[in-house]
Amino acid sequence: MMVDDLPGTIDLYGRALQMEPSRTGSLPQFGLDNAVLPAGNGTFVELLAPDGSDSAGTRFLQRRGPAPYLVIFETREYDRLIPHLREQGVRITGETEHEGERSAFLHPSSCNGAFIEVIEVRDPDNPWPAAGDDWQDVEHTPGTTQLRQVAVIVHDLDAAIAHWSALFGLQPTRRFQISFTDLEIAVLPLQGRDTFIELAQPTSEDSPSGRFLARYGEGLYLTIYQIEDSLATDAHLQTVDGLRFTTWRRTDNYVNLGFNSIWLHPATFKGAFTQLSQVLDADNPWPPAGDDWYRG
Repeated sequence: MMVDDLPGTIDLYGRALQMEPSRTGSLPQFGLDNAVLPAGNGTFVELLAPDGSDSAGTRFLQRRGPAPYLVIFETREYDRLIPHLREQGVRITGETEHEGERSAFLHPSSCNGAFIEVIEVRDPDNPWPAAGDDWQDVEHTPGTTQLRQVAVIVHDLDAAIAHWSALFGLQPTRRFQISFTDLEIAVLPLQGRDTFIELAQPTSEDSPSGRFLARYGEGLYLTIYQIEDSLATDAHLQTVDGLRFTTWRRTDNYVNLGFNSIWLHPATFKGAFTQLSQVLDADNPWPPAGDDWYRG
């Protein structure tokens, strides 16, 4: 997430989601300061803020304001994936290599507006070095159980599904329409099958998602976390000064699909449209991905 006030955003994530940084520092090669916050089950949120220099982050904030900026994928097949992406015509804007990892940045124009970093971790002792040297030694108890799903808004859902399949080998396990948001959605499990990419096409121009697409174009739209108890989370969030919800906590469309959700308005959550979902199905670990995806 690119933000304009790193200490204030760290405080907000702490008050709203009980997330605390495992690492704070600077990324001078990018002109950024950052904080990495464990979100549960080996998933993380990174908060980025320009350090005052003229950088891509500064220009992004001038153009968009605080907003989702980057999705980071882990791969164990870097030597196969990166040449494959080049063959597919993906624009790779840079590669980095450190003692414990190497990574490549994929230009948003190649991924339906989503800026993506692909990382291979090679540190046998630290599964995510970006979170700090000792994050595993400290007990983190965020109010989320994990980052589950990131949504990319697109103009053409069929074309986007085909494109992400060609790039990453991802296939949707569920495709459905949500009437109250005017979206058609496809859910694509990543290789570990516990995190997901959502591709979402507005079905109406006169809807929040349709207006978002018209204003900003394709790109990162929504971040979805799993939570344990939506009633308790809802009660807590109502005590956090300044937060707004985009809809009431309980929505029949989602309850009927096996989960219950809360939506935080991006205007009061540093530009991050955020969904917090409790799974209600005792058997299905992530009902948005379909009825039987987990059995395969």
